[in-house]
Amino acid sequence: MTEPTVLYSESALPRRTGRGASLRLKAASVIYPLVSVLLLLALWYGLSALVTPRVMPTPGMTVRTFLVVLREGYILSDIAITFARILGAFALSMLVGIAVGSALGAVAWFRNIFNLWVMLAASTPSLLYIVIVYLVLGLTDAAAIIGGALVVAPVITFNVWQGMKSLDPGLSEMARAFGVPRWMAFRRVLFPQTLPFLFAAARLGLTITWKIMIFIELLGRSSGVGYRIQQWYELFNMERVLVSALPFVGLMLLFEVLVVRTAERALFRWAREEAS
Repeated sequence: MTEPTVLYSESALPRRTGRGASLRLKAASVIYPLVSVLLLLALWYGLSALVTPRVMPTPGMTVRTFLVVLREGYILSDIAITFARILGAFALSMLVGIAVGSALGAVAWFRNIFNLWVMLAASTPSLLYIVIVYLVLGLTDAAAIIGGALVVAPVITFNVWQGMKSLDPGLSEMARAFGVPRWMAFRRVLFPQTLPFLFAAARLGLTITWKIMIFIELLGRSSGVGYRIQQWYELFNMERVLVSALPFVGLMLLFEVLVVRTAERALFRWAREEAS
């Protein structure tokens, strides 16, 4: 009996299937965010209708006010000032958090003495840090940056410390046994193990920093997004309150998508390659 005629190559179907899956993924990456935005707008309109537009302006009212404020020019300078403070506080908190967290994970006597300090620092109310720093350093940008760093550093420290506990000591011992140079062992053994939780700590720290910085500015600065929100809140101008806050929120979301996620894909490409 003769074999049936094959009407397609054996490799053609997987390629078509792969292309179809890729198209579905691309479509989902567009459709789901669009649905999410539409639901958010619907919720916004519903809330505005429930509490009246005077209390919660509609999206249309907010957009019109934003165009007016944009011509006035202060909103861009407010965002730039706040963003600079956030970067300063975030960098300082990361330096402190990585140094102290690594020491807690690697040095026994340091951990035995200072582990209680980390718990105490993480449990202290954020407002207390801010008030003390303002009282000591005055109502300055340096005080705002240091106050933000003091709030965020314990969180980063704890995450780095917990990550240090997950390191595999056997890999380091194996590298030492085979005479691998220290810099090569750090690059090939230690750094790949520490990178995931360092990145997670940085992501969490950045999220907390930009939220707390608005609060810090509201309490003691005469510029920035937090100050502007307080100014319009006192005048009960909710349109201007939203216009002061929402562009900054949009900027931070854009920073997450364009910078943080791009860095994540670049740093963890090796993990995806191993999985494939």
